[in-house]
Amino acid sequence: MIIYFYKKAFLIFIYIFVLNTLLAAQEASDIVNGNLIQFNDNGAWCWYQDERAIVDTTMGKLLLGSDASGSGTGGSNRNGNIEGIIYDLAKGSIEKSVFWKPGCDDHNVPAFLIRPDGKYITMYAEHYDYYDSHYRIYDGLSWSAEQVFDWETIPGGINYTIAYSNLYYLSDEGNMYNFARANNRCPNFIYSTDLGESWLFGGQLSTNNTTSYNKGYYKYWSNGTDRIDFICTEEHPRDGLTSMYHGYIQNGMTHYTYGTVVDSNVFDVENLPTFEDFTLIFADNTIINGKAMRKIWIADLMRYDDGIIAAILTCRIDNAVKGNDTSIDPDHGLIYCRFDGVDWSYTYLGQAGKKMYSSEADYTGLGALHPNDPDRIYISTHVDPRTDLDITYREIFEGVTEDNGATWSWEPITEKSNQHNFRPVVPLWNVGNTVLLWFRGTYNAAQNFDAAIVGIIEQASDNVNQMTYIDANASNTALADGSPLSTTGPDGDKGPADDQWHERTGFGNSNSVYTSAEISGENAPALKTTVNLPEEGKYDFWINFWANPEYDWRIKAGLFIDDMQIFRQMASTQVEDGDHSSTLVLTGGGNTYLYQAYLGRIQVESADSVEIFIDDHAIQTGTTGTLIGDQARTWYDGISYANVDDINVIVSTDETGWPSEFALNQNFPNPFNPVTKISYAISTPSHVMLIIYNVLGQEVHTLVYAFQQADNYTVDFNGGGLSSGIYYYQLKINHRWSQTKKMILIK
Repeated sequence: MIIYFYKKAFLIFIYIFVLNTLLAAQEASDIVNGNLIQFNDNGAWCWYQDERAIVDTTMGKLLLGSDASGSGTGGSNRNGNIEGIIYDLAKGSIEKSVFWKPGCDDHNVPAFLIRPDGKYITMYAEHYDYYDSHYRIYDGLSWSAEQVFDWETIPGGINYTIAYSNLYYLSDEGNMYNFARANNRCPNFIYSTDLGESWLFGGQLSTNNTTSYNKGYYKYWSNGTDRIDFICTEEHPRDGLTSMYHGYIQNGMTHYTYGTVVDSNVFDVENLPTFEDFTLIFADNTIINGKAMRKIWIADLMRYDDGIIAAILTCRIDNAVKGNDTSIDPDHGLIYCRFDGVDWSYTYLGQAGKKMYSSEADYTGLGALHPNDPDRIYISTHVDPRTDLDITYREIFEGVTEDNGATWSWEPITEKSNQHNFRPVVPLWNVGNTVLLWFRGTYNAAQNFDAAIVGIIEQASDNVNQMTYIDANASNTALADGSPLSTTGPDGDKGPADDQWHERTGFGNSNSVYTSAEISGENAPALKTTVNLPEEGKYDFWINFWANPEYDWRIKAGLFIDDMQIFRQMASTQVEDGDHSSTLVLTGGGNTYLYQAYLGRIQVESADSVEIFIDDHAIQTGTTGTLIGDQARTWYDGISYANVDDINVIVSTDETGWPSEFALNQNFPNPFNPVTKISYAISTPSHVMLIIYNVLGQEVHTLVYAFQQADNYTVDFNGGGLSSGIYYYQLKINHRWSQTKKMILIK
């Protein structure tokens, strides 16, 4: 009897163990709370080039720059490419340019600026090796030939190599500035009086007597009119005990935070100030929660229109070891500093985690301020700020404060990732719109990484409905040239390496997928799947495919045959339950999941068909043409699309296209004067935003911005300060779904 009991208990234990193992193996991962967009399939950046990304609100374009590595997609052909992206916000199309190829180093990333005449200018420099700042101008059609400012021609010559580019324009002066590390290993600048067509040496901002190879790290922010703010350290944290200081440039002079002039003429190299002449905003060895914050460094800086200044800083926690970064791996913290017009204050945000790679003890995932919202920030960390638990991979978290930065609530933008998420950036845009960018992948050194530039875009004018899934099959899928698709199979076995597509059964939706490179490398021909759309309008498109999160699989796809992107794990997300209007198979055998990648947006004038192009891409990562199979396989399942409504014309969207687990009700009373109630319901814990817009799509008020549990909610809205007219209220769920309704204020 005793033997039987133990045998039964053992069998129960084995059953539970196996069940838990299977459940763990099938746990969803690679989740992004928003529509993940890939802007460049190979890229990373340092954080001392600004602006690395800008939004052209007039033309509806997003500009961003990055540096490519030979360890990533494209191999040695891409190694060291300094690349610029122009992303069309209306179409989702990408125009990529290669500015220069000096050798891989993420310090070489370009900065961008929109000139008053609407043209773009970019500037970049090679880390350490040369005395030049390179620049090009975009006239709306193409980038100009590269031009060079030679720092060796400045008065007295140059005695240190150029690094970084930071471009700003002050309209009150008509001057354009580029700040760089240059002469005497200090911050210097050149300036232009003709919108960047030609450049002159300006001066040196500061000096000090440290022995560090870099005498002060500076990060800048400008209002574009009359002022450039900066924060700075004394030197590199590895070389000494660094604190953080603030100052600003105005009317050709540098100032202490409170307005006192520090240097009466920045256009010279005489009587140069040191870091001590500016305002100390956070000191080395500040004690927080019983721990010493040491070796302070910079993440981001912003000065808002109301005069609030904010900064995100990094630091080591209880570690002040000098030099020899390879032998230490300190814990890091994130600090938020805020100037309210009277005083500077600081808040400990949480742990930033360990170093990114061995030879740089102070490289972390960093953080970004939101330029349009002083109460919103983003950080990258592998320590969950809600629990202080190590979550292995660096994730992007969004922080929101309701008390001017004293405390923060956190929600994940990325979750359960199988790749790191590094160094977020948020460019300035219109109020109510947000672009959040970061790079995602592996980072072995500033000169060696395998990452993609990705991000999410939230536009107040967009109301994205639920996705509709279209399975790829013989009736809608052919070769890209229009020829019929002839596959091996269909059967449940792996397809042979014969440069043909294989229809594999027993997997995917409708019980089959199109596969390539399952056994070894092959190059199957490009396909196209025709999608019939029900009516005119704007549509977003995604490609769906099956993958194992542990494999380096990839697929190539696009809305046009000559404009396809290579999608790997870092640019894809798992499809979640409720994303589509129909129920899909989301998990399969062998730890496989249904993934998707965003392809772009198309405007159709009537009910019409759209062709989506798909290809395999079995080239081994880090090579230019070596084919591999199995872990680099392609399993193509189908296409998803979603209708995109415009907030300015939408009245209600509850008839179609809204997940059943959420509900937004009509406000009551309506019309109202001046108070009305807005109620909504969520049946699963979600990040919720409830925002009021006017008829121009401008944000009037944010009523709710929080993570909420499943429940029914009612919020009062007081329009007492508004004029009579039509307003819209929009419920956004998990940065992905949105529903909008109209209300009328009558006074």
